Amino acid sequence: MIHPETQIGSLSALEQMIALGDIEGQVQAFLLSCKVDELSPATLRDYAQKLRALTRFCRGLEVASTKDITASHVRLFLLKLQETNSPVSIHDYYRVVKRFFNWLVEEEMLEHSPMSSIRPPRMPRKIVQPFTMSQIADLLCDSSTFIGARNKAIVLTFLDTGLRLGELAGIQVGDIDLDRETIKVMGKGAKERVVRIGKKTQKAVFYYLLMRKDSCPCLWVNHERKPLTAWGIQLMIRRLGRRAGITEVRCSPHTFRHTFGTQALLNGAGEFEVQSLLGHSTLTMTRRYVATLKSENAIIGHRQWSPVDNLRLK
Repeated sequence: MIHPETQIGSLSALEQMIALGDIEGQVQAFLLSCKVDELSPATLRDYAQKLRALTRFCRGLEVASTKDITASHVRLFLLKLQETNSPVSIHDYYRVVKRFFNWLVEEEMLEHSPMSSIRPPRMPRKIVQPFTMSQIADLLCDSSTFIGARNKAIVLTFLDTGLRLGELAGIQVGDIDLDRETIKVMGKGAKERVVRIGKKTQKAVFYYLLMRKDSCPCLWVNHERKPLTAWGIQLMIRRLGRRAGITEVRCSPHTFRHTFGTQALLNGAGEFEVQSLLGHSTLTMTRRYVATLKSENAIIGHRQWSPVDNLRLK
């Protein structure tokens, strides 16, 4: 099913709008290009939502053509977003709008990008808190039932691979190779990679598969033996967190990803190894996990070298 926000419409009407430099028509053309490049449906929806917000804002200023959009217009747009959005969301808007204008320049629909003089908005550098091993143990429920076995297999797979939510949700039974101890996954940008699962995770997945007794090709299914969606997995993780009484850490698939990264580094993995397993295109994101690890190690180290504790005070 095509999402309404990503529908292109009549090509002849689109060509006419593009020729006139119409913002909406050029947004549609950009989305069409992204579809041809096989960007994920989620990415397309995100681009459509953000660029249509820009279109509405410009319309309100009576700016109908991309050629008339200036750096000041974009700055006003980003300033307006601050009223209802977090710094991370505003940075995402900036990134999408910049990509759109860069594409217009590349396609020679625009001579210069108004984004060239605009610096990216500052983002607070927060240290993401990973799960503790005690919290992981609390999340693991009774695996004697089908749903319990499935949930345990999902939790351990998240923790053992650092997969993104969409990657884990998209695994097919045929993607698992127990002989090689690997799972084949489709990552961001349609990039396929292979991740390893350890013995305990293999055992949990195998036990869950033995309890399934169905022919659905998807690895994760619900109690009706229908594919479990990414949203369903996300809700399940939240429910497990509430049941375990975990409030200090955000119970989400991405927290498992961060926990995998920090634990892998703590257990001796190199930055490049973690980068490859997480599917990062650069080391920039991987080094955020290094920052968390350094913070944790500094806290542990402080117990030994605390300046005050080492004073001979009464």
